[in-house]
This record gives sequence, structure tokens and C-alpha cells, in this order.
Amino acid sequence: MFIGKRRYVIGVLSPVVGGYYFGRVLAGIARTVRPDGHRVVAVQTYPADLEREQFPDRPPGTASVSLGQVDGVIVITSAVNEATLLQIEEDGTPVVLISGRTTSIDAPVVTPDNEGGTRAAVEHLIAHGHRQIGFLGSLRQADIVQRHDAYRATLLAHGITPRPEWLYRTADNQEASAATVAQAVVGGPGLPTTATFAATDRNAIGFSRALQAQGLSLPGDQAIVGFDHSEAGARVRPRLASVDPHHDQVGELAVSLLLARIRGERVAGQHLSRSTLVTRESCGCLDARTGALVEGLPAQDGSTAWRRLGEVARATFDGAEARLGPGADLDSWLRGVQRVFRSAAALGQPPTQATLTSLAESTRALRPHPEAIEQLIPALRSVEEEFREQVRRGEVPAAPGERPSAVGGSGDPTPKAPRAPSRAARARAVTQTATDVLVAFSAGCTQTLLARSGRLERTITEQYELDLDLLHADGRAIRALTWLPRGHPGPATLALWTSSEGAPAPGASPASGPVNGARTLEIVGTTAASRKATALVGTHVPVSKFPPPALAGEGVVFVVPVTFDQSDWGMLAIGGGVDIHATSSRDKYDHWAAMVAVALDREDRLTSLQRQQAALAEAAYRERALVLDLRTEVERNALVQDVALEGTWDWDIATGEVFYSRTWRALVGLPDDARCTGIEEWTGRVHPQDMRTVQTAIARQLAGAAEPLDLEHRLLAADGREMWVRCRATTVTDDAGIRARMIGVLMDVTGMPVRERRGVTS
Repeated sequence: MFIGKRRYVIGVLSPVVGGYYFGRVLAGIARTVRPDGHRVVAVQTYPADLEREQFPDRPPGTASVSLGQVDGVIVITSAVNEATLLQIEEDGTPVVLISGRTTSIDAPVVTPDNEGGTRAAVEHLIAHGHRQIGFLGSLRQADIVQRHDAYRATLLAHGITPRPEWLYRTADNQEASAATVAQAVVGGPGLPTTATFAATDRNAIGFSRALQAQGLSLPGDQAIVGFDHSEAGARVRPRLASVDPHHDQVGELAVSLLLARIRGERVAGQHLSRSTLVTRESCGCLDARTGALVEGLPAQDGSTAWRRLGEVARATFDGAEARLGPGADLDSWLRGVQRVFRSAAALGQPPTQATLTSLAESTRALRPHPEAIEQLIPALRSVEEEFREQVRRGEVPAAPGERPSAVGGSGDPTPKAPRAPSRAARARAVTQTATDVLVAFSAGCTQTLLARSGRLERTITEQYELDLDLLHADGRAIRALTWLPRGHPGPATLALWTSSEGAPAPGASPASGPVNGARTLEIVGTTAASRKATALVGTHVPVSKFPPPALAGEGVVFVVPVTFDQSDWGMLAIGGGVDIHATSSRDKYDHWAAMVAVALDREDRLTSLQRQQAALAEAAYRERALVLDLRTEVERNALVQDVALEGTWDWDIATGEVFYSRTWRALVGLPDDARCTGIEEWTGRVHPQDMRTVQTAIARQLAGAAEPLDLEHRLLAADGREMWVRCRATTVTDDAGIRARMIGVLMDVTGMPVRERRGVTS
């Protein structure tokens, strides 16, 4: 199929990889490269657990993931910093920017039609009679600055001078910051405007909800128009009027320019995509209508019903699914509708059930927005009226490329057998066809809404089961990717950062340094089933070469940082579809990566705790063994003392306390429970005539005598007996060399001849 064509690897660097903005841009890129078999590697450059209110003012330091294996790079908004853009250019890799501004490199920039879309929105509010029109948004992004400039220029062109208090500055593009602004304005000086143009739908939604919470009505007290045409705007009340910048077409244009640069063609300058204004109740309109912009200007009045239907379809359809083949596009859909109306007007034949089923299926395949059927109804009724009028005049409407003819009436050419139905019959057929086609449109739109509800339910169930699996998984299960939802179609690969020694490194704080080309990843698990893929498990690859082609599969592979809080574990690469319907910019792959980081953190802490428990258990075992040894030693000493009839004593010189054994107490006639802890229990019983000798011997020991104490003296027992005892003792020093303890034994030698006494212990 691809013989003679080279297939490229297109790198996309994006802050996040899902949601109505980033997701739609990626969907347009994927849709453009799919027919030629090119691969897309979409790298998320912001952490997986970043809260929507926490998008940093400045892009991350670097994002070298996959850059060593791509043929060209698309950089979306603030995905990377200037240094990274310079490095990509120095490497000779073609670059295209989406909604970005830089003076560092000469690269084409693709943006939505910010000027034309803003002008149409502001002029629409002016047409509703508003003269005090505010601007709501954060002027930190190039797109928003363009919209603000166009807002001011449009007001000035209509003789309105914008006032400083009409600028409602938000901290970012999210709901919360806009709600804060609304609360501050209403709670302070009050709203100085009667209408507001919001730079993003999320700003508009947060602003609207805060105004309503404070008792204001929309659009009565404040009309609002947003920018993005997100599905969230169709769910709020009143529904949000919005400019549709067709983000998917921005992606399509960007990848077309990049492929041209890769092929060596000269491409430069700024390129705009078209925009469409979709009016709803929030701007003051009673129902939803679309106004296509041609070169930034609204379509001129007097357009045909067919042009009107085409404009509505382009505004409310996302595009055809690839599996339906080359005929499943908007033009073929319009031609199909024309054929059934022409057949009814010319031949009086309403469409068959098979034709209507095919029309319903093609409507579903074009992925209509939630309000599509509401906008298609009046456009289709205009087509019906146009055909009925042609039948009334005796004209048969021609298909594109054919010349119109006349049928019936005095001016009709000579009819051929069988005779054509009457004008009344053909008019009834046109009415019946309009009803049947409307039912087919409704079926296609309903099927789309039901499919989205089913996907949402499946996503919630998958996320719940995945979270539980990861929270209960051990390290081996996490790395083996057994927690992936059953039936996920694309390959998934987990790679963890390695330490300088090459071993897997535990989660490190992102603050320790940005991801750069010098760091390496160890591939710890993959679901890719080929031999080349499984052979890569356990190998190390530079971050610039991740994921290797054998692990990437076909189509789009998303690469998301495995991060949470202060942990940065590595990268999760996963093949799958692009999420374009999420209200926030978070998608399920981002959630999966964050949960893997949480699970790895948990496993790391559990492993550390287990090591600590093992160490404590070993210490406790040693402690118990020591206690048992000490207890055995005490019991052994007591038994020896009892057998040897010697009384031991242990004097703590620093505290003055003395331990006297049971045998010592019995030897001097004291009961076992007698309280005796001082040295005077011994020295106080020495015979007065021997006292000086004993005191001198003790003093010599305390002074540092080299020989142990060994002397005989008389001692008065507790029962009044006079006995001869022999005392032997030694002195122990502490680490500082100070005499700390004196340990000795006392033996009764009464009645022994002097010579025998000396030989008792010799």
C-alpha cells in the first residue's frame, strides 16, 4: 500500500496530550498522517499530576524524549522553552509551531484565525445593541494577546473607545481564575459592561457561573461569547455562544507544513486556519446558529440553502472516521443529501430505507457536536423550501456539474413515458424527504451522543478498576503492566530512569534537574508481543531514543511522564486514540501515568518499610538473645557463688551504690530481703583494730594501684559473732581512664590456720 512512499515519524511536543484543545489539535495531526502511514509520537512535556490551576507560567526546561528518532517536530503553545527550540534547530530537525512565538528560530507558525473570530464575536455583540463590551482573559499567551488586539481594533472600528475597566484580567485560561475576577468586580465597583468577550470557553464558563451565583441573569445583565467551541459550552445554561477556531484543522495545517519542510520544500511565515462563530443563548440569540467566516469575515447574505447547510455542517461536524473509507467526508455527505432531494423533486420518489440508514450512518461518522441537530433543522428546512419553490416554478434542481432542466407545467419539454408525477406529488415527496432526512440526521446525532455516553461510562469504570489494581499491585505487577484495562488496543511500555550505575533509580524529585538527552531509561515492561519488543525488556535506552520503534506500534503513541508530587519515575508510552471530548485538558493516559507514579511511590515506601521492619526484627532478635545470655550468666554466677560459699559484691564508685550477692548477705548474717546498698555495709562491720588496714587498701585501689586488693581482717557479723574473712577485689576504669567500679569477693576463713587461709584461693 505504501510502496514508493517514505513513512516519517512526526514528533509532537505538547503541554498535555488530551482535552478539547490539545486533543483536537492532535486529532487533526493524526487524521492527516494516517492515509500515508506516518507515525506520530506525542510527548507530554508537563508533569502528569499537574492540576489545571497550576499550569506554570514558563515552559519546562527541556523535553528531549524521542527527539533522536523523529523526522520533524510540531511544538504546541508553551510545550518547551527557547533553549530546547534552539537545540532542535541545531540538530537540523524541521520545526513547525502552533500558536507560539519565538525569535530564536525561523519556523512557520500556525494559529487559528484569532483576529477574524474575535471580530465576528464582537460585531455580533454590537449588533445586539451592546456598546460597553469587556474582554476577559490572561494576556500571557500569544493567541490571547492577538484576540485582545482584535477586540480593541473592532471596537475602535465601530466608534467605541475601550476603557481600562473593561479589561477583566485572569491569572490563566481556567474557570476558577475567571470566577475570582467576577466575584471581585461584582462585589466591588460592579460590572461596567453589558457584554463580555472571553478569550477561552473555560474563562467564559467560570465567569458566567460566578455572575449567576451572585444573582445576575444572562444574557440580561451580561451577554457573553467565548472562544474554543468546547462541548462544555453546550452543557451550561444558558448555552455559551463561542467562536470555533477548528483546532483539528490547525493540527492538519501544521502537519502538512511540516511534511513539506521534511521533503525540503521552503515553508515560512504565519499561516491561519479559519474560524466560525456559533451563536447561542448567552449572546442574546434565542437559538443556536452558525456563521461561517470567509477570510475572517462572516458569510455574505443571499447565500443559497445548500451553502447554508454546508456551513452548518462544517461548523458542527468534527470529521469522518477513517474506517469508513475515502467516501466518508463532508462533500460526499452533502452530495448524498442533494441526491435524495433531487430525486424527490424530479421523480416524486422519497428516499428508501437503505438510503436513509446510510445517511444516518454517515452523519454519525462525521462526529456531530451535541447541538448539531438543532442547527441542522433550520438549515434543512431552508433546503426543503428551496426545492419546493423550484417544483412550484416547474424547475428540476440539478446535481453539481449538471445543467438545470424544467419538468411539468406548460413550459415542460415533451414528457417521456412513464409520465412524471404531478407538481403536487413532487412537492409532497420533497416534504416527506425533508422529514425522513431529518429523522436520519437525528438518528446519526443520537447514536453519536449515545456512543459518547458509553465511552464515558467505560472510561469511568476502567479508571476505577485501574486505580484499584495499581493500589494493590506489587512492584512486579506494576512493571508487567497487568493493571492495563482489558482489551486496550495499543501497545504500552513502562520505562524507569536509571541511576549513574545503571540500576533503576527510585523516584526523584523533578526539581533535581530537567529531563535531558544524557539520561537513560530502563525498559521494565511492555505489552508489545513481537520478539523484538520483548527482547528490549531490561535494556537501557537514551531518553532521546524512547520509545524504540519496536515498542511504538503504528499510528499515534503517547509518551507521558510518570510523575506525582515530588516523584519522577520515568516514562509511560502507550498507543491509542486521541481524546477530544474531555472537558479538561486531562485525559486517561495522563491519569494512568500519575497513578503508576503513586503505585511506585507506595511500593517504594512499602519496600523501605519492610527493610526497616526486617532490621528492627533482627535487632529485636539480637536483643532477646543478649537478654537470655545475660539471664543465663546471672543464674550461672549465682549458682557458682552458692557452691563456692563466696560472697560477691559490685561497687559503682560514681553513684556509691553496691550490689551484694545473696551469699555475701548470708555470710555476714543478713536476711535475703535486707536493704543494703552502701559500702558501709562492709566497712562498717570491720573490727576497729583492722579498720585502718582496710581503709588504706581501699584508698590504694582508688588511687590506681596496679595489684588487686587482697587482705584478711576481722568482721563483726549481724548476730554479734566475730569472724575472720578474706577480701579480694579489683578496680575497673571507664573509657576516660577514671576508676568507675570495684568488684570483689568475701570468704569466711574463721578457724583456718593462717597457712591454710593463704592457700585457699592461691
